[in-house]
Amino acid sequence: MMGVGLERCFLVLLLVLGAACGGGSGTGKSGKSLLKPGDDARAAYERALLDFRRGDCLNAEPTFREIRREFPYSRFAALSELRIGDCQFKNEAYPEAIQTYRQFVRIRPSHKEIPYARFRIAEAYYNQIPSGWFMTPPTHERDQSAARDALIQLRRFVVDYPDDRRIPEADKLMADCMAMLAEHEFYVARFYMNRKAYRGVLSRLQGLLAAYPGSRIEPGALLLLAEVYYRTDNIDAARTTLAQIVDRYPDSNEAKTAKGLLRKMG
Repeated sequence: MMGVGLERCFLVLLLVLGAACGGGSGTGKSGKSLLKPGDDARAAYERALLDFRRGDCLNAEPTFREIRREFPYSRFAALSELRIGDCQFKNEAYPEAIQTYRQFVRIRPSHKEIPYARFRIAEAYYNQIPSGWFMTPPTHERDQSAARDALIQLRRFVVDYPDDRRIPEADKLMADCMAMLAEHEFYVARFYMNRKAYRGVLSRLQGLLAAYPGSRIEPGALLLLAEVYYRTDNIDAARTTLAQIVDRYPDSNEAKTAKGLLRKMG
């Protein structure tokens, strides 16, 4: 009798598991299709796109996924893939969005929306850069991996698509990334300077000036570099560096300081 009871329990369990796993492809959480009877790919996409534009990704994203599944050879399947990434981006699921856009780029390398997907990848990295607020350390004191990744993607985008309409925005984001990365290098250089580790200061400052042109902190970096040269008795290099500040950044506060130091040095 006990064996029969166990057998019945096992059969019931199988039936329950079968019901739970029995939903086919192209269905929502309720097990029902999200597409309307007679829907073609275009009609379904336009309806989901309307939800997306209203900010309703809760309904839009599953529909885009079903369109991709049910109409894999339609041009709306490709567009749905992008919109899935856009929904993830909108919901700040940036790693997932990056993966979705990268898959699109890999699978559809000749699609006309490749520049869009590439730019969104860069934006997703950029949006993961920690933002400073009063309870956390300044941005330049924290991990810079997202800024580095964003800068790499933005530089590639600018090189590959120099005529794209998003280039001005890409340039602005690149400038922000370079400023953050340069500030981080400057922060580390000052840390070494306080400990009189002059070799480390030189390495950081020279790397900063080479890697992040236009970072907006070159005058300060050059002034600190001149100070290191002076402290290590490399007077000619100190004079040359101070003269660079005066010549390249004449309206900066650092230029005023550099002029005074040059006068003192004769």
